[in-house]
Amino acid sequence: MNTQNTVYHTSVEQKRHAQDAAKRKRTVGVQMPRLREMLREKCRKRIIETRKNCTDTNRKIQLSELKEILRLELNEFDQDLELEQLILDELLSDVNEWYALGEQNVETLYEEPDNKQQKVVLCPVCLMKPLQRRKTAYICECSVQFEHSADMEELEILLHKQIACHELQCTQALRFFIEPSSGHLYTMCGSCDYFSSI
Repeated sequence: MNTQNTVYHTSVEQKRHAQDAAKRKRTVGVQMPRLREMLREKCRKRIIETRKNCTDTNRKIQLSELKEILRLELNEFDQDLELEQLILDELLSDVNEWYALGEQNVETLYEEPDNKQQKVVLCPVCLMKPLQRRKTAYICECSVQFEHSADMEELEILLHKQIACHELQCTQALRFFIEPSSGHLYTMCGSCDYFSSI
């Protein structure tokens, strides 16, 4: 026999058969991991379902025990109606005290200041913070500082006189300012040309 010139004659059918066999062999290896994954997934679902059932039964048991404890507590409260009435009375008296304190705070909020207390004069420049007297100068927290010889009451009277005098001639508000070179307080009005020193 001559082995050098061997020619195989394969038909189309034989080629297809060989290809199908090769495909089947390849897919068998692929199907095994799919089967494993499917089994794992089923196992996970069973575990989750079992856990859920156990948790639900434990909850039902705990809820039934809690309901029983609450029933016992309510029965004890029913027996102690006097204690319940005392607690209610105590709570009502606390609420009445709170209201009374609130009313007292509202009343003191609108009380007139005593004449014995030192008068508070608002800063005429910022109109928000109180003026404080330091030797011969008046100082405000808004960084205003001016010299004046009058005490607090006299300064308040002078400010009111200036405002009243201006209001006789004009409806606009006076503006107060400190003149930088002298450090004195002045008033002026932009609409009626009113200008004066305090």
